[in-house]
Amino acid sequence: MGQSRFVTPVSWTTANGTAIASSTTETAIFPARSVPTEEINQEGRTYRITAWGKYSTTSAPTTVFGLRWGSATGGVLLCKSDAIVAASGITNALWEVEILLTVRTAGATGTILAMGTAIVGSGIAPTVGSATGAAAVGLMGVAGGAAPAAATVDLTAATALTLTATWGTNSASNTLTGMETTTELVN
Repeated sequence: MGQSRFVTPVSWTTANGTAIASSTTETAIFPARSVPTEEINQEGRTYRITAWGKYSTTSAPTTVFGLRWGSATGGVLLCKSDAIVAASGITNALWEVEILLTVRTAGATGTILAMGTAIVGSGIAPTVGSATGAAAVGLMGVAGGAAPAAATVDLTAATALTLTATWGTNSASNTLTGMETTTELVN
């Protein structure tokens, strides 16, 4: 008989995150989640992090999504998207990020491999067989869409897990708001 599998929600949001605007600094999309040592310090432990939200633009700015072990500005980068170019004049279009995070080695010099996708909608109804209205998709790894690798982190102390976004252009009209996120323990 096969081994039982389960998915357990370990965190979720009940309110929107603070809108990110007028900044080109990497900023947390939602409040960071503190990950207990007893939950993560185990080889093979896998999480699925999914987040959704809305964004608006002026001009054609870029956005980079990231996931850090620690704070938005000082934590170890686990994965990030390449710069995704958004269309100009978008109002309240959808975005989505999904990341799988797996502990490769446990301990004070543990390693985590995190990879995922970032999807930025166009706010325009798509046309079959055409690029019109197509969403932009960015792959996420420790070096963006290239050269996936595990990051070395200390798994022996509870640490924040922080989903971030960075605008490429500073404008009050470029806003990104996280509306929903879930973190699930996959095994």
